[in-house]
Amino acid sequence: MTAATGDIDAGAPSRRTSLASAQAADLVAYVGAAAFVVAAAWYGLITRFVTVANPPRFDPGMPLDTALHRWFAWFVTTLPQERLDAGIAIAGFLCLVPLAAFARDLLGRHRVLARVGSAAMPTGALLWVAGNLLQLGGHQAAGLMATHRNPVETANSILFTVDMIANAFELAAFAVLGVALLAFAGAAVAGPIGNRVVSRAWCGYSLLLGVVLLALSGAYAAADGDLIDLLLVAGGALLLPAWLVWTGRLLRAATASQARNRA
Repeated sequence: MTAATGDIDAGAPSRRTSLASAQAADLVAYVGAAAFVVAAAWYGLITRFVTVANPPRFDPGMPLDTALHRWFAWFVTTLPQERLDAGIAIAGFLCLVPLAAFARDLLGRHRVLARVGSAAMPTGALLWVAGNLLQLGGHQAAGLMATHRNPVETANSILFTVDMIANAFELAAFAVLGVALLAFAGAAVAGPIGNRVVSRAWCGYSLLLGVVLLALSGAYAAADGDLIDLLLVAGGALLLPAWLVWTGRLLRAATASQARNRA
């Protein structure tokens, strides 16, 4: 075996490892994108218009205790589908955790903004997951209390408290995710033009998504339900899945190009 042959053989496993990592990143990106789209469709279409009955109507002058009992009787029927929808969305957010590290490698480990983005994105994703797990448990507990001869006013107070805490988690999660996207965009723009591995279009798209997520966090702070729903659809069902797929394909293309250059 010559020295040149030895160099090629020694480099081959690392190339295969890099290509395998890029393929894994691409797969994670597609899984995450699909999870966000399915979760949004399930919540926005199936749950609201197909499989869950409309909430009860209340007659004027109905006692509060009676109204709450009727509302909770309907509410508990929504919990199984809430758990399914949240589980799909949680899978999507968990996909952001490894993809953040892949994005950092794509933009350059040595860049401060790339490291900031790779730390902020998993933090934001896990904050969202933690808040929604808390909400799922709280909803289950409140539903059981209200339908098993416990004071319905107490169950309603618990439900309100849990929802407010979960909203605080989501507010923080989207703010941190927005910072992560802005950091990735800044890291990409800061690279030398001749060595830039991502296009200006990707930078601009990441910047746009970051601004949308920060605006969503602001909507949570303002308690504007209509704006929250609008930005959730724009960010979670449209912009974020496209960013995931785009980033995964960029990483795979960059890794394949580096492998060809080394060969």
